[in-house]
Amino acid sequence: MRHGTTAWNGEGRWQGWTDTPLGEMGREQARRLGRRLAGRDPGLVYASDLRRAVDTARLALPGTALTLDARLRELHFGRYEGATSQQVLHDPEYAAWQRDPWRLPAPGGGESLEAVGERMRGWAEGLPGGTVTAFTHGGALRALLCTLFGWPATPQPGYVLPFPYRHAHTGLTRLERRGGAWTLHVYNDHAHLEE
Repeated sequence: MRHGTTAWNGEGRWQGWTDTPLGEMGREQARRLGRRLAGRDPGLVYASDLRRAVDTARLALPGTALTLDARLRELHFGRYEGATSQQVLHDPEYAAWQRDPWRLPAPGGGESLEAVGERMRGWAEGLPGGTVTAFTHGGALRALLCTLFGWPATPQPGYVLPFPYRHAHTGLTRLERRGGAWTLHVYNDHAHLEE
């Protein structure tokens, strides 16, 4: 699952590793997700160690044991943490990075999306068998899917991440691993937000 909405999401700010809390809308999204997950065995539950993912997990699955793992973090945006696209639009380093944000790290100590996809795959492939529920971030989740399935990651005009597919806050994605092969069963199911 992706975490719930934060104030920075509403402002169009790139959060990355900045530890922002859920806003009231994000808390309500997490509660709706919890109602949807009620009665299901979540198995082992993991979350990014960033507060917005942890709080989403705790609201959606109250009282469930939670393992925090920094490998589930969002892309580190380097010196653009907290910025909006409008604020960096004319920055030459931003323009250079946007030519290939999949392979190039974000300026100022950030990561490439390829590196995010690899750390997410390392986490996923190290999991034991059985059911696992994880709370992560939109960019990280899409980077994992690109890495696992070879999805294209081509620059998108007006959007900082090179993904033509979006992922709603608290949207569910379900993957299965059998014999080392991955299958995508559900992508971005957010019916609980349409109540």
